[in-house]
Amino acid sequence: MEEEIKKEIINNKNFSIENDILIEEPPPPPPPSPTSTITNYKKRVYSILHDDDNIEQPKKRVILSYHDGDQSNLVTVEDPENKEKSFIINKKYIQDDGSILSKQQYKKKIEEFNKQKKIDNRQSRKQKKRAETHKKNDEEGNITKQILSETKFHYKDNLRHIEPYQYTFKVFAKERWFGQSILDMFSQEFSTNSRDVYLKKIKRGLIKVNDELVSPSYKIKLNDTIIHTVHRHEPPITGEPLKIVSLDNNVVVVDKPSSIPVHPCGRFRHNSLMYMLASEHGINQLYGVHRLDRLTSGLLLLARTPDAANKKANQIQSGSVSKQYLAKVIGKFPQSSKSSESSESSESSQIKLCKTLEDGTVIVDQPIVIQSMRLGINHVGIGGKQSITHIKLFSYDQSTNTSIVLCTPKTGRTHQIRVHLKWLGFPIANDPLYNNEFKESFKALTSDGKTSYIFDEDDDSSNFVKDEEKLNNNNGNNKKNSQPTIICKVTKEEEEFIDDGISPIHCNDCSIVWSDSSQFSFGIYLHALSYSSSDWSYKTDLPSWAKSSTEITTEPKITIETETSTETNQVDREK
Repeated sequence: MEEEIKKEIINNKNFSIENDILIEEPPPPPPPSPTSTITNYKKRVYSILHDDDNIEQPKKRVILSYHDGDQSNLVTVEDPENKEKSFIINKKYIQDDGSILSKQQYKKKIEEFNKQKKIDNRQSRKQKKRAETHKKNDEEGNITKQILSETKFHYKDNLRHIEPYQYTFKVFAKERWFGQSILDMFSQEFSTNSRDVYLKKIKRGLIKVNDELVSPSYKIKLNDTIIHTVHRHEPPITGEPLKIVSLDNNVVVVDKPSSIPVHPCGRFRHNSLMYMLASEHGINQLYGVHRLDRLTSGLLLLARTPDAANKKANQIQSGSVSKQYLAKVIGKFPQSSKSSESSESSESSQIKLCKTLEDGTVIVDQPIVIQSMRLGINHVGIGGKQSITHIKLFSYDQSTNTSIVLCTPKTGRTHQIRVHLKWLGFPIANDPLYNNEFKESFKALTSDGKTSYIFDEDDDSSNFVKDEEKLNNNNGNNKKNSQPTIICKVTKEEEEFIDDGISPIHCNDCSIVWSDSSQFSFGIYLHALSYSSSDWSYKTDLPSWAKSSTEITTEPKITIETETSTETNQVDREK
């Protein structure tokens, strides 16, 4: 009986049923006026029109008449208040909710869609490449004998040297390169070499596109693969031997000396920990668990199976792993809150802002902000990511006025310990990035192998912000007038240049003295001492610079935490 009543109501009035509830629908629009040009339509509905030009009425109720037949993609928009005023649009402007976007809104939507599509495509390519890499690793190991045979290594002056070798880079063409000639792109994008060098490389086939020889004026297009063969130099690393702390079927635990990157990065390849384990210890097919900065020494966990890697990484991310580091800092770090030696006058103003436990542990909970993505520099600042580090005095050397401190990071931000120690006023003694006194006139090797003078953070930050603002303003002013331009400065002489194929091509890196310790940092006083959970624990010996301190105040204890920290750790990044 109830169902019959519902049907009768629906048949006589504008009702619909949604979740067994009668919903009254608005009446359909009236038919077009007799004078209207709208004649052939299949349905008429009410809609909302967004009008950016109408400030007083940015949204207006309109009637949509969907065309029939060959013009089914067209819709006539009619103003109920002025039925003679109508215009035709494409159905693409109509949203899922029936509203109509303005041209500006539609353009913005397309831009956002294209932007997201690029991100999705980039992620898809990364995932595909990762899957192919994993498949190759499973079949033949991630570092093959063929790769290891590219070059040789030798030890000299307590450094591990790699002999220069030929290496081929392959990269997908970036969008900003589209339309540029291959010679112009290399000359502008990679200005470390002269234009003549790149011209000779193109002529000799050391620079190719899609594995084919091209002319200097070749225009770079979408989906092009740029191939560049170089005379590759790798900076030397310490000659200290790798110490295997633990080795079983699931994990390899290594005591990594400073100056060695874990994975190939920038200029480092054969002088990376993964390659050294493969070439000198025969240990291959390893999977990362956490990261350790190139300049930092100490404990590093590597898994031998994907399952072991996921298990260990999940434990670190959940906060159930206790991590302890040792650092050598400038000044006398306060021993305890009750100690007479740590009076208020001797404490830094920053330490007074921190909570201090009875055993002297200082809890730093300052947020960390990225300052320079290129150099990998961070600093304490408002709006940064929550970061927590517990710091406690381990020993003090009065002759050098340096302290060894025990650091326990509760979160895993990039350079977290180094940034928090600098903020406290106790920077690591030989830190080329975060010790203002040490880094004056010091050249630091960045991850890409370039050298840059590191200035004061405040000055660098302000200049960076000003440059960004200037760039954004220029982009905004030129946005309307900017049109894609094809750059081609290749001359007729360059196009017709004939290379003799014999004369040597100049290599800038051949003249660099990479072993000069006065210009390049081979390590800092920061050491990963121990990692432990409820079911496993690993620990290294004290580094040499921590053994020489004269006043030992406490012995480091490995603590096991079962509670998850307030801030869930990300994958343990470089400290």
